[in-house]
Amino acid sequence: MIEVGFGFRMVPGPVRSSNTTRPTRSRWHWLRKRGNVTFVRPAAEIDDRKERFYLAIASVLRWARLFGVFPLSNITATDPGAFRFHYFSPYIVLSALSIVGGLFIMAAALVRLNRVGINAMNIAEPIFFGMCTLLQLLFVRLAQAWRGFMVYWAEREEMFFARPYGAINLRRKVIGLAVCILTSALVEHVVYVINQAYNVYQESLTCQYNVTNPLKLYGTLTFGSVYQSVPYHHLLTMYLLYTTISLTFIWTFTDLFIMLVATGIACRFGQLNKRIDSNLQNGSEAFWGEMRTHFVGLIELVERTNRIVGPLLIASCANDMYFLCLQTLNALEDKPYDINDWYFRYSFTFLILRTSVKLWFAADVDENSVRTHKLVQKIRSEHYNDELEILRICSSGGVSISGMGFFTITRRIFLTMAGSILTYELVLMRFHRSSKGVGEDLPCGYID
Repeated sequence: MIEVGFGFRMVPGPVRSSNTTRPTRSRWHWLRKRGNVTFVRPAAEIDDRKERFYLAIASVLRWARLFGVFPLSNITATDPGAFRFHYFSPYIVLSALSIVGGLFIMAAALVRLNRVGINAMNIAEPIFFGMCTLLQLLFVRLAQAWRGFMVYWAEREEMFFARPYGAINLRRKVIGLAVCILTSALVEHVVYVINQAYNVYQESLTCQYNVTNPLKLYGTLTFGSVYQSVPYHHLLTMYLLYTTISLTFIWTFTDLFIMLVATGIACRFGQLNKRIDSNLQNGSEAFWGEMRTHFVGLIELVERTNRIVGPLLIASCANDMYFLCLQTLNALEDKPYDINDWYFRYSFTFLILRTSVKLWFAADVDENSVRTHKLVQKIRSEHYNDELEILRICSSGGVSISGMGFFTITRRIFLTMAGSILTYELVLMRFHRSSKGVGEDLPCGYID
């Protein structure tokens, strides 16, 4: 028997029937304690497609595969055990095209820098393509581990699909966040294309190019590093455009992916805290033993997440940090045309907001886990028992999303990042002044 709401206990009700394939282990194994099993009634309003994390995030991952991200087959299956990673699939081909294209552009950019010299601005091209290609490789690695990770995740969140937890509609949270971020990214890329096309047009007027092939003009000037090393070809331009779109997408998608993973975990901590908050006067040892079991299960989930997603988080934060410094430096430069100024403002604002939102959502895991300890501290001494004391000890340190143990994401990271950006910005400004005029190509170098 177990409480359903404050101060009321009832016998277990019937288990909801379902045709969905479950993990081989019992759905109640996480409620076992010292040989006794406490059963709770499944919440009748639970809809698997709205509540299970792997089904909610699949709605986003299925479209990301079009850009070569997350090359996993059968991603929308209702059973995480059905996920498959195939080395010979259309999705792995798209990933390979993006990775090879990114390495090709990065190599061409490095060859150009070796020839003309390095300054604070032109070094951004090989760094961007190199970092985004690394992110692509990390997503391939993640796709290989996704099946086992989601099976593990499904087992840990099974306990929250029973009364009195109720439904939270996790899928709506995931879809809403994804639509906001990806729509903003689409607008940013469209404005970039317009900005780049306008720059090409103005250069053609200034240099009085005899343009017979606009696509060649756009491709040659946009991918100048590549076409200084290889002859021009239309198909190569199309391939480079796809590579650029794919790697630009993965930069934004990495931040979004971290937000979604953190949201999936923070929501479970929120459910747990809400239940504890409504039972602060409950002195039942069985109840607090259950709460302790659920909290430990979430801690284990966060630790597993850090091992799987940690490398991705490090690369994402390093990439965002560098380009925040670079764009801050760009803010000091005059823009030749109004559209350049508007594009820069939107792009810089989007980068700041996206990075901040990513860190805010990731820090929610730490905030919610710490709140568990604060709630336990409110319980009066006459309600204390052994299980409650164990929960108090377990929750005292909290748990956070971490970059492989090098750093943890908490609210304090905003101040840390601000200080780091200021430090590196001073170094970058000094490098910019000392390298000014170095690494610039001769103007009007296009030949039709």
